[in-house]
Amino acid sequence: MTRKRLLMTFLRLSICLIAAILLLSQFATTPIAADMDGVIMSGGKMMMMKAGQPTTAMDHEVKLSDGTIVTVDGIVKTSDGREFHLQNGEMIMMDGHFMKGGKAVSMGR
Repeated sequence: MTRKRLLMTFLRLSICLIAAILLLSQFATTPIAADMDGVIMSGGKMMMMKAGQPTTAMDHEVKLSDGTIVTVDGIVKTSDGREFHLQNGEMIMMDGHFMKGGKAVSMGR
């Protein structure tokens, strides 16, 4: 192979590698269903969630690792003082990440 051809091959492979790294980094920041422990508003009731599945109805408020408090009736009180009510299908992971429809969303709404 010529020097120019080797350089072009190297550049193509480098671009593919960078694209693969960027794509994989998206998966690294998105919770995997098996790791999805938290609380979810389901059918108008607050439920505890283990491995991405609702398990039992909440019987007491839950304090998340980021300081957010979620009450049995779905009121969310963030550590910075904001307050809102979860709607059906909305969930909060134990680390404080807010999810809607299985996708991470800002708590600023």
